[in-house]
Amino acid sequence: MKRALMTYNRRLRIIGFLFVLPAVLYFALIYYFPLLRSFDLSFREVLPDGARPYVGLDTYRDVLADPLFWTSARNTVLFTFLSVLLIVVLGLVIAVALYTLGSEPMRNFYTVFYVLPTLVSFAAAGSIWEWIYHSQFGLANTVLMAIGLPRMKFLNDAAQVIPSLAIIQFWVRVGFAVLIIMAGLQSISSSFFDAAKVDGASGFRLHWHITLPMVLPQVAVVSLLEVIMGFRVFDVIYITTQGGPATSSYMLLLFFYDNAFRFYRQDRASVIAVMMFLVLLAFSIIQRRVMGGKRREI
Repeated sequence: MKRALMTYNRRLRIIGFLFVLPAVLYFALIYYFPLLRSFDLSFREVLPDGARPYVGLDTYRDVLADPLFWTSARNTVLFTFLSVLLIVVLGLVIAVALYTLGSEPMRNFYTVFYVLPTLVSFAAAGSIWEWIYHSQFGLANTVLMAIGLPRMKFLNDAAQVIPSLAIIQFWVRVGFAVLIIMAGLQSISSSFFDAAKVDGASGFRLHWHITLPMVLPQVAVVSLLEVIMGFRVFDVIYITTQGGPATSSYMLLLFFYDNAFRFYRQDRASVIAVMMFLVLLAFSIIQRRVMGGKRREI
């Protein structure tokens, strides 16, 4: 009997392994193998004749000594910070506002308006907003002039270009944040709010002491995903500014693209990819440690 049970359990393990095998092969071929290949190339020099001699950390030193790398890193961090701040803060505000609507049909109706832009590709969003930001005929300057404010250069000004691009990222991604946070809000028991109201809490204090602590896991997920999306920004930049004016919107992924496909320096491109992977990995680990993966106690 015991032997038959062990055989049965072994068969279950084998069947389970066969079920997950296609997913394992997919991730191995599409994600893990290129990642390992990038690590390998980052320690080599790709020569014009195809030779790839091992050079250790020389390529890393070469990339770190390039001023354009630091410019792209600074721009990427600033863009990511602004876009994540907009998406998380305003996404939370919008989700709470929709959650407090008494009518569920009205809540669903307004939610659609925030979710629809998430269906638009970043390339299409870049083209749309390039016209909105047009210095002469754009909708943004038309509205500014209608309310008595001066025209702005938006994508054509070094000081305005990154905030303008962050607004595009916000427009596309905020609907996703609203959906995630709304799911967290709907999982909160009404008894928490009822008890807080009995104790005299209302308005802002109610959301600060009840709503925000209870949706912190959702906020953490949105923050992590949006940081990754911020570091991965390429389509919008390539369509709207291509890194300009000058290098004021030159991002890491554009630096990666130029090295890999314009200058055919796969070794330098691999170094950039490895650095981005390590930074995002470190951020996710730190955030996981800080949040603890648990809902904060009230």
